[in-house]
Amino acid sequence: MTKSQLRKIYKEKREQLSEDEYASINQLILLQFQQLKLAGIRCIHLFLPMRERKEPDTWLIRDWLKANHPEIKIVFPQTDFKTLTMRSFADDDQLVLSTNNYGISEPVSGNEVDVKEIDLVLLPLLVFDKWGYRVGYGKGFYDRFCAECREDTIFVGVSMFEPVNKIDDVNEYDVQMDACIMPSHYGHWL
Repeated sequence: MTKSQLRKIYKEKREQLSEDEYASINQLILLQFQQLKLAGIRCIHLFLPMRERKEPDTWLIRDWLKANHPEIKIVFPQTDFKTLTMRSFADDDQLVLSTNNYGISEPVSGNEVDVKEIDLVLLPLLVFDKWGYRVGYGKGFYDRFCAECREDTIFVGVSMFEPVNKIDDVNEYDVQMDACIMPSHYGHWL
């Protein structure tokens, strides 16, 4: 199936989740995240969830990191819908968040962090395939962002569902994930 077809199917699958199912899946994703080996990780980029779209609740991951790995810097994205680019801001005392016109909570001010500082990026997605390619919302924000990261930056998807066999229209701009966290397990390719 194509990205467009998969996007439609998996948006609907998310919408059909009950609140209890959504909460349970988020707890399972947190448990899988807790299995990651974080030795050597100094900076993690976390996307902020659009809960009304039932995205994985990365606030749970953020809170767990703050409590268990205070030495790891957490950064959040700020999107520019005119240039389709992102900047990262530290989750510290200077951070000010606001909800943008698209319903996304993001930094409006704070301490900007250079993309080259980021060791691990958690990637939002609707669905992914067994080759490590993802389907997002279709604007390419994260594909462009990941292309700016260091070569050794680790890209980890966060999925509420198991992978499909193959995305038919993967192209040279699509970033292959190193791994993906799912409710049932943590899978990796590279």
